[in-house]
Amino acid sequence: MKAVRWVNTFFPKVKNTQTIAEALHEMRKHSCDYCIVIDEDGKFDGLLHKSVIKEVEMEEKVGPYVVFPDFYIVEDSTIEEAAMMLIENKETILPVVNSNSEVIGVLTIQEVLEAMTEMAAMDEHGIRINLTLPDKPGELKKVIDVLANNKINILSILTIKDGESRLVSIKVDSKDAESVAGILEIYEIAYESIVEEEGFF
Repeated sequence: MKAVRWVNTFFPKVKNTQTIAEALHEMRKHSCDYCIVIDEDGKFDGLLHKSVIKEVEMEEKVGPYVVFPDFYIVEDSTIEEAAMMLIENKETILPVVNSNSEVIGVLTIQEVLEAMTEMAAMDEHGIRINLTLPDKPGELKKVIDVLANNKINILSILTIKDGESRLVSIKVDSKDAESVAGILEIYEIAYESIVEEEGFF
C-alpha cells in the first residue's frame, strides 16, 4: 500500500542557510532530535541531527552539518518498502519526497506501526480468526470461500510462514464470534482462536 497515506506532514524543517539556533528551536517545537533541511529552491538537502551539533555555536549556519541520508522514499513508495528500510538500515526517520525533490513529509516507526495496525484492521470492530494452514496453493482460498458463501465480509488477512505451514490471521466484519466459529466447524475448518476486537479509532 502507498506509504503516502500515512506520511506525517508535521515535521521540523529549516533552510540550509538558517542558524543552528533556529534548527534547535524547530526540533524542540516538534519534540524530536532531527531536522529536515531544504535548499533555497525548497528542494531536499538532507538531515540535521541533534547529536552532530552538540558543540556547535548557535549562530553558525546549518549547511556544513547537513548529512544526505543513504535512504529516503518517494511519494509512490509502499509502506512495506518503508518498513524494510527502517528495519534493515536501523533508521529512525525516512524523508518522503515528491517528483520535484520537495519534502512532503516524513515516516518514522510510529507511522509504520500505525499503518500496520490499520492494515490488520485493528482499528475496526470485528472478529479475528487465527488458524494454521498448510503452505500450499488453495488452502487459504477454502477458508475465504466459506466466509464469502456465508456473507461474511473480510476486513484483513495476514499470513506468516511457520515451517511447512502458514499462520493466518483473518479479521471479519461480524459481532458474533460463536456464529463464525459454528460456520467454520460445519465446514471442518480447524482454528486456534476466534476473538472479538472492539477497534479503537
